[in-house]
Amino acid sequence: MDTRRSFMKKTAIGGIAGILSAGKAPAFAQDMKLLKLSKLGLGSHNFLSSFKNPPKNFAKPVQCKPYAVWDDIPEVAEAMKGDLFEKVIHDPVEIIRESDGVLVMHADYRKVFELAQPALEMGKPVFINRPFTATIADAQETVRLAQAYDTPLMSASSLEFQPECEEMGQFIIDKGPLRAYEAYCMEPHFTWHFPHVINYAHAALGGGIDTAYFAGDYVMELRKWTIDKQPIGSSLCVLTYKSRNGEPSIIGMNHCGAQPGGYHIDVYAAQENKLFECDVKTLFDHMFIALHDFFVNRKIPRPYEAILEQHRALVAANVSRITGRAVKLDSLDADDALPYSEGIRRYIVNRILQKKQ
Repeated sequence: MDTRRSFMKKTAIGGIAGILSAGKAPAFAQDMKLLKLSKLGLGSHNFLSSFKNPPKNFAKPVQCKPYAVWDDIPEVAEAMKGDLFEKVIHDPVEIIRESDGVLVMHADYRKVFELAQPALEMGKPVFINRPFTATIADAQETVRLAQAYDTPLMSASSLEFQPECEEMGQFIIDKGPLRAYEAYCMEPHFTWHFPHVINYAHAALGGGIDTAYFAGDYVMELRKWTIDKQPIGSSLCVLTYKSRNGEPSIIGMNHCGAQPGGYHIDVYAAQENKLFECDVKTLFDHMFIALHDFFVNRKIPRPYEAILEQHRALVAANVSRITGRAVKLDSLDADDALPYSEGIRRYIVNRILQKKQ
C-alpha cells in the first residue's frame, strides 16, 4: 500500500479532479437501477452478501448490488470475489471512482483512514466496520472529512440496530432513572468484540461516558480460542458516566468472554431491573436495513458524536489495560490508539485462502 503522503497526493490529484475532468456523470447516474457497492479489504464480516439475499421480511426492492472488491493481497481479493462481486479492482482509489458507495472492512484497522479518505472526499457514502479506526486522531479526521465534504459516514456493530434497543429506552423512561447495566458478548477478542457491548449499550441507553477501566483476560489472537481452544477467562470494561440531571453516575459493566450465552443487556433502573436479549436469528436483518437506508437515502443511523465517543471508550479501555487505572475519555491524546496484532489478519487470510482450495 502507498504511504499516507503518497496516497493522499494520488487521491487529491486523481480523485475528485479526475472525475470532474472526465466529463461524465458519476457512477450512480450511469446506472439508475442499482447502486454499486464495493468492499475494501478482507475483514470479519461480509455484509454485502445480504444485498443478494435480503431478509425475507424486507418488502421493498433492493436498490444496491455488490460490485467490486479489493484487497492488498491479490489472491485474497480473488478469493473474496467468488460469485458475489462482479470483478476485482487492484487499485483502491479506482474502485472508489467506479462505485456509488464503499464498505471499508479491512481487518487491519490501522489502514482504515487511508482507505476511507478518497471516498469521503469524493462524496461516496462510507461504511467502516468496527473498530472505527486505530488512533484518536484518525477517528477525528475521518469524521471531519465526512462533515467537510457532506459525505455520509457509518460505523457500527450490528447490535446497535436491534429492536430491543428501543425497548430499553422506553423501559428507562417508564422505570428509570438508569442506575447501572450489564452487557455481554460471548466472544472475547478485545478490539473486535468490545465494540459489540459498548456500542450496544450506547445505542440503547445513551452516552456521556466519563471513564473506562479494564480488567480480566486480554485476548488479541483469534486462533487462541477459535482453533487451539485454549482456556480463556472473561474480560470486563467498566464505564462510568457523567451525571444526568443531577442523578448518581451510571455504572456500565461490559463483559466479553468465551462462555455460553447470548448477546444481552441487563438494565438496572431505579424502580426495576429487566433483562433484554438479542434474537440472533435476525441479528443481521436489522443491520441490512440500516445499511440499505444508509446507501440509498444517505441516512446516517447514529450521530458522529456517538461514533467518536464509542471509539474513545474502547481506546480508554486499552490505556486502562496498560496503566492499571481508570482513564477519563477527555484525557486521551491524538496518538492514543487501539492495540493491533498481525495474528488478526493472518487468521482470516488463511481461512479464506483455505476455502478457495
